[in-house]
Amino acid sequence: MARTPCLLMLVLTILGEGVLSAEDHSSASPSVVLVENGRPVSLIVTNGRPKEAQLRAAEELQEHLRLMSGATIPIVKENELPDDVPPSLILVGQSNQVKARGVDTSALEPETFVVRTAEGALILAGDDGGSKSNPRRGTLWAVYDFLQDQLGCRWIWPGEIGRVVPHRKTIAVGGLDIQETPQIKIRGFRMTAQAKHRLAYEKEGLGRFLEFGETYEQVSEDERVWLDRMRMGRSFKLSYGHAFTGWWERYRDADPEIFALQSDGKRGPRRKDRPDFVKMCVSNPRLWELQLATVKKYAAQGASGLWINACENDGSGGFCTCPNCRAWDGDPNASGPTIAAEDGSDVDGDAWALAKDGLPENLSDRYGRWYNELARRARQYDTEARVVAYAYSRYRVPPVKLDHIEPNVWIGYVGFNAYPRPEAYRKQSVEDWFGWSRLGATVFLRTNSLFYFGEGAPFVATGQIAQDLRYQIDNGLRATDYDCLQGYWATSGPSYYVLARMLWDTTARPDVLLAEFYGAFGPMQAVAREYFDYWERFTTALGDNPEFFTVNRTEKLKAHPGFYTPPVLAEAQVILDKAEPLLAKASEAERERFRNLELGLQHGRLLVEALKDGKTSNGAPGEALFAFRREIAPRNVVNVYWTTSKEKRYRVFE
Repeated sequence: MARTPCLLMLVLTILGEGVLSAEDHSSASPSVVLVENGRPVSLIVTNGRPKEAQLRAAEELQEHLRLMSGATIPIVKENELPDDVPPSLILVGQSNQVKARGVDTSALEPETFVVRTAEGALILAGDDGGSKSNPRRGTLWAVYDFLQDQLGCRWIWPGEIGRVVPHRKTIAVGGLDIQETPQIKIRGFRMTAQAKHRLAYEKEGLGRFLEFGETYEQVSEDERVWLDRMRMGRSFKLSYGHAFTGWWERYRDADPEIFALQSDGKRGPRRKDRPDFVKMCVSNPRLWELQLATVKKYAAQGASGLWINACENDGSGGFCTCPNCRAWDGDPNASGPTIAAEDGSDVDGDAWALAKDGLPENLSDRYGRWYNELARRARQYDTEARVVAYAYSRYRVPPVKLDHIEPNVWIGYVGFNAYPRPEAYRKQSVEDWFGWSRLGATVFLRTNSLFYFGEGAPFVATGQIAQDLRYQIDNGLRATDYDCLQGYWATSGPSYYVLARMLWDTTARPDVLLAEFYGAFGPMQAVAREYFDYWERFTTALGDNPEFFTVNRTEKLKAHPGFYTPPVLAEAQVILDKAEPLLAKASEAERERFRNLELGLQHGRLLVEALKDGKTSNGAPGEALFAFRREIAPRNVVNVYWTTSKEKRYRVFE
């Protein structure tokens, strides 16, 4: 994030509710008064035809100012301003009023916003360009920046319980001149509370255990709004994903030679029941021709800046054994078992240690050369064309024979995956990242680092996550894709909060962000800090426990009772009990937030109890767990739908 350091003065006047007043801190008079003694003395003004995100920005501002002061400031369009215009205006989004005060957002970089006072107005506006399918929301970011950095609002997790709004009767701002541009151009978490997931959950039969309807819709909306409030978004669209999942059905008859040659001499998927895992014969020019066909077509129509998706299909097995692909390998004569990787690629059951395809451990040279062949050819049609690909599975580490990667190749590095992680794994990820970057690729983070995150039991890895993100930011990180936002808010909340805040405010110190998070608990903040620090020490210790890493990713949940023992859980409860004498001093909102921490620990306790026989739906312990999940679902303690779905997929229960 780039921020113009032009904050001249900010005055927040609190009358009748606190000890701070404008006179105490500045001899200068506030230039723009928004609310005075609980009465609106300004208007929120949009242009005559506000975009959806601009109108939402105005509504979010209105709602938070109402929660803060009790005053509802009217929203009007600039062409409908009343004759008796108040002395202060809040101009939201580009408009004639904004332009007359010297601000033109059309000249700003993507997603850039300004927060500025000028001529009796507070300007909150930003770049709102892009397309209908990929809109940019600079004005919305301006509103959230103002609410967060100037008025002290916080959103420590989704929903009302996670929203922190200070109370004050009078709100006034002095001279402001702020401009921000995100350093990380794509800041993304994969949501698990989406409409498409609901369909999958219902198909899985989760209705036996959980209630959907309005509760699921609320959880989904809460999560979406939280991501916006943390300013997760993108300056441009990066199109990628496993590129060939439907190609076997589409091309197996006409172009069988584009698919990987298996050790049995046949081309196609290694597992016949998973055609979406089929690997490609990446050295085959016919494959390149099919991939480039769309670029050639649209470039001929005048399009530019096109993307070619070269992300190989998922899975750690089934790679091509043909002589041409073997000749491209860094060590074409190497063979033998492969090494394990914490990247989640063993999803097809082909464990690395059991691979018997005779290929080298490192297949990155063949994949790097494939990316280069595509990149050079794509530029012939579109000089701005780019190839997006993965560094994943057996092609995760950098090539050893190639001397460069073409400059128009973007690599989604699937690393920094394991939390907690041993120091050796962190060093390996750093070396991989630097290796691809040194060869010339633009590296972005496509990580599975949040995919195992305690599975609904307390689990905190804030320090390691912040350390890795700081390295990535300092070494050119421009885009992220975290898989995934599982919604373990009350059991892993500090990690989610610090990560999201750092993705926008790339210079922020983790300790300052943690102080924001814990401040939301008022008188109990020291207890909340001690509680999560306890779980962070526990989580970090797991990273140095060989037994933790001998358990397969899909089996870790079943192993919970061996790690979350009764003494471990009891010590956490002792810490939370320290809040008892402090609750009377807290506000209702602060007590509700702390209650979520208690419910999170209770969920972990019930989960471990139900897992003792390996099947969470068996008997009274399983019934108690699901009854509890139905109770806590609306509170955003944990995303009960996602964690139940994972348990079913991992065959923890039937």
